[in-house]
Amino acid sequence: MLYTFIIIDDDQISIDILKAYLSRMKEFIMLATFTDPIAGVKAIREYGEIDFLFLDIAMEISGIDIAPVIREQVRYIVFVTAYEKYALDAFKVHGDKFLVKPINQQKMQAAIADLIRKDKRKKIS
Repeated sequence: MLYTFIIIDDDQISIDILKAYLSRMKEFIMLATFTDPIAGVKAIREYGEIDFLFLDIAMEISGIDIAPVIREQVRYIVFVTAYEKYALDAFKVHGDKFLVKPINQQKMQAAIADLIRKDKRKKIS
């Protein structure tokens, strides 16, 4: 099964790390990455539906504010942030997983595997 993903993070290095980790997972197809959260939201609306969104929280526009706006178009929202203090807020807006930077590849893969295993919705893509 193939899964699409988008990354929205205002830190290009974080994007590059996630892209590198996800590129090792052959079932993942990158649609786009964005350092501008507004451009990212616009793209998600244009794609219609995606499987995974890796979303930073501490940006010009918080990922916490973005999540409810695009929730219906994203199968799984994985919050990625350097600040553990946002964990509760991330789950309040129906985030599916929460990863703390610097991202560990094994923890990321375990989080993804857990989401896929639980598969709370039908496959979108």
